[in-house]
Amino acid sequence: MATPIELGSTISELLLSESAANFQQSNRNTRGGFDAVMVALAASVGQNFNELGTLEGRSNSGVLATPIASPTTQG
Repeated sequence: MATPIELGSTISELLLSESAANFQQSNRNTRGGFDAVMVALAASVGQNFNELGTLEGRSNSGVLATPIASPTTQG
């Protein structure tokens, strides 16, 4: 059985302060990584909208109300 060790108040305060600083730093690092991932996702979405293929171009043409074919006339 281990014998308990009495730590002085100064050592206890230093350990608690260091632990709190480590938690804060870890949280900061995690948020930084999350921000980097979100930027990459936003860039990917922007790139996907920038490069439209044939089908997407035709559907966008309809959305923008520009005719795909010339109008027909009845005689």
